[in-house]
Amino acid sequence: MKTKSIIYGLFFLLLGTSVKAADNKVGINLYESGMLGEAKVFFLNNLKQLQDEALRAEACYYLGECYLETGVPDSAGIYYQEGLTLKPDYPYNLIGLAGLKLSNDVKGAEEQFKEAITTKGYKKDAGVQLAIAKAYMNAKDMVKAREHVNQAKEFDSKSGLPYLVEGDILVAEGKVGDACAKYEMATYFSPDCVGAYLKQAQLYMTTNRSLSLEKLNKVSELFPEFGGTYRSLGELHEMAGNSKAAAENYSKFIRSGYYDSENLLRYAGILYYDKQYEEMLPVLQSVLKEKPENLVAKRLYAYCLSKQEDREKCLEAIKHFIESTPEENQICQDYLCYAEQLTASKAYGEAITYYKKALTSDCKRLELLRDIADLFVKDHELDSAVVYYNQYMDFVQEPAAEDLLKLGRCYYNMACQDSVPEMQKDDLVKADTLFGALSVQVPNSYVSYFWRARVNSMLDPETTQGLAKPYYEKVIEIALAQPERYKRELIESYKYLGYYHYVIADGITTKNNGNPDPAKQEYGEAKAFFSKVLTLDNKDEVALKALESIKL
Repeated sequence: MKTKSIIYGLFFLLLGTSVKAADNKVGINLYESGMLGEAKVFFLNNLKQLQDEALRAEACYYLGECYLETGVPDSAGIYYQEGLTLKPDYPYNLIGLAGLKLSNDVKGAEEQFKEAITTKGYKKDAGVQLAIAKAYMNAKDMVKAREHVNQAKEFDSKSGLPYLVEGDILVAEGKVGDACAKYEMATYFSPDCVGAYLKQAQLYMTTNRSLSLEKLNKVSELFPEFGGTYRSLGELHEMAGNSKAAAENYSKFIRSGYYDSENLLRYAGILYYDKQYEEMLPVLQSVLKEKPENLVAKRLYAYCLSKQEDREKCLEAIKHFIESTPEENQICQDYLCYAEQLTASKAYGEAITYYKKALTSDCKRLELLRDIADLFVKDHELDSAVVYYNQYMDFVQEPAAEDLLKLGRCYYNMACQDSVPEMQKDDLVKADTLFGALSVQVPNSYVSYFWRARVNSMLDPETTQGLAKPYYEKVIEIALAQPERYKRELIESYKYLGYYHYVIADGITTKNNGNPDPAKQEYGEAKAFFSKVLTLDNKDEVALKALESIKL
């Protein structure tokens, strides 16, 4: 418990930590890398710390851009206006405000763009042209956007930033290959253009992971302190199924301090697949504190608790999730999580209901038929159990030994409960067939022979035919290799064989008008087997009474 408290404490200490920045460079790199949520966190934090009005105005502009590109234009306008108020001769915020007008007042927007371009000190500024290009791009006017990108190239032919924006335009048009070429040009002219490397890496993630990894490794070498690279590395390793590397890299990103709740949710998911449940829990608690009704966070919280020892808390969490989540938003794994916790609480009937829901929501998960059958066995509903076991058997090409044993035992136990002889025999024959198939699969195991012996013993209730004899003999042959381990099975086998020979001897005695002499050999066999029982358990009452009754 102390260790858990330390982990929680370290994580929440991390949440309260922010990296102090003297300028906006890290935030600009995040923004140019397409990491808008992270950039927004940076600028909101940095705006509180900056004293220089020019830097504050710059932070306001990028905050406006982040809000605009994430679909919150009202907030974008507030920050553009704040930046313009802070420093009226910094034209970028004026461009941002003009961009907001493009949807309904193109003429008014263009007049403001002209005003920005003519601002003293910015008349031939490539950055101003690129800001206008982005405004047009956000308004879906790619022709005008390109015009201003080309103007930026004329003003600064050695900068890679125009190619970065040109790449963004091409991505918006769905021309991924052309966009990657432009991002390559951006890094050629500006080797420190972090955004171009990362945007290339993002585009290659689904088509060429090795090239994506190459780009990301290059950025981490050139700029090891930039946390955004590790976010992309974490995502790349997550996609490749390498949860350990994903967790290591994503944790480096989280430690940078510039993350939002979506980042934390993804981090929690990575930790879940890497089985780092203790580390995952405080991450989720942080998200739920901010967003208590977040569907993904509530789901992961329940899943995380299911891996912990506190089953009561997990059952409460997954029950709350199921009851508070619309059915159309629930998935197979939700039902499975609830079913597993109900099973652990021995609420088998309710657990069956949710296993069935899981099967309905994902009809390919036919292995759930076996889980449902197992629960019916635990709930003593054998008729239903055999139905689901048989459905599962129809699904698999070759049933596993364990499945043959389970279904065979079901039929055997049903036979023990049957009151109609015909039904009992039918169940016993089915059980014997399954145990026979089991002996073919695992011929060196005593299990199949032991259960065939029990089945055939029931098929021969008077023990006159000795139907179980060859199977009990086989059990003894295998079990004698480890007599202490298989003591129970040996005792049962010896008792059966002792009784079988006693029955044979008794029959011979009866045929000879009560004369036991002709049955001496059979009585001797019976005595030998009952004596073997006493070597394993010298207080066994059945064996003691049997030996007492055999006078010869």
